[in-house]
Amino acid sequence: MLSKVVVFLSSFLTPSNPEGAIKTVEYVASKKFEVVSSSISSHVDHSYLSLVLTYFLNNSISCLVILLAYILTAYLYRREVKEDPKALEDYIDALMLIYIVTVVNPLTGILGYRLDIEHLVVIVPHGIFEFAGLALSIVTGLTLAERILPLECLQSSKGIFTGDIILKIIVALMLIGFAALLEPLDWMIYQYSLYYGEDLLELLVKTYLGILKFLPYSVLPVGLFQHLYNR
Repeated sequence: MLSKVVVFLSSFLTPSNPEGAIKTVEYVASKKFEVVSSSISSHVDHSYLSLVLTYFLNNSISCLVILLAYILTAYLYRREVKEDPKALEDYIDALMLIYIVTVVNPLTGILGYRLDIEHLVVIVPHGIFEFAGLALSIVTGLTLAERILPLECLQSSKGIFTGDIILKIIVALMLIGFAALLEPLDWMIYQYSLYYGEDLLELLVKTYLGILKFLPYSVLPVGLFQHLYNR
């Protein structure tokens, strides 16, 4: 039964329907962000802190969903594979389906910004840490799935939630948190460059060099930004 469900879902992600798959994932991701944003903004007064918390919770939820998707798939297939070893192929297909969805998800975020090519550089500062966190979540999810239902040795006795797994989850959330701190600042720089007609890349470099220079004296990115461009 489970394998039939996976085959049905995978039909939406076949090469014959790539646009539909991207739109579906993009719609779900945007609605999730709207719900998180509205929930936080109603409880947090400071706009910058509200944005940071929104980005952090939204991407943290994505990381946890990635982990749970791999974990649940492995647990659900474990019994089916024991009863019918041929179901192992369907299990691999299910893992590939989840992998495609988790890889497409952050890419739809980039498409959702509707940025011109020359403005894509604004995603780089926070995107490095955000994508690293999501990628680490995918790797951790695959590792957990392999331990729950090994592809080679079904009788593997290796622990599931060992210290290395916990460490990877913590590091992934730390990367997501650091990206959340930078993302509002990146969009401030982007809006500033549009309003004043400044070169975006030059502005990003100048701002982050200024942050590194004044970091020992301030921990507020907004204050640093105002200090650099309103003096």
